[in-house]
Amino acid sequence: MAKDYYQILQVTRTADPRVIDKAYRALSLRYHPDTSGESEEAATGRMRRLNEAYAVLRNPVERARYDATLARESDRRSGWDVFWDEGLIGLYLSRPRSR
Repeated sequence: MAKDYYQILQVTRTADPRVIDKAYRALSLRYHPDTSGESEEAATGRMRRLNEAYAVLRNPVERARYDATLARESDRRSGWDVFWDEGLIGLYLSRPRSR
């Protein structure tokens, strides 16, 4: 499954490019290794993901290609994959069994 760049930048899939820019700036200030309270390794990894997501979503051609990839992946997912990915499989497995 592809990384969810929209989730990484905390924006909707219909977000305007200006919203994406603002979200990236706010998150990069918050999670930059020099200013965040996280360990150097964790902060660097988070910034790497933010930069990757921003690089794809700010470019209209790359964003369209990424959206098409997401659409193809969602078409291939079965019902059980949705349960598994959303963490709902635990609800199914833990429900009381009828006798």
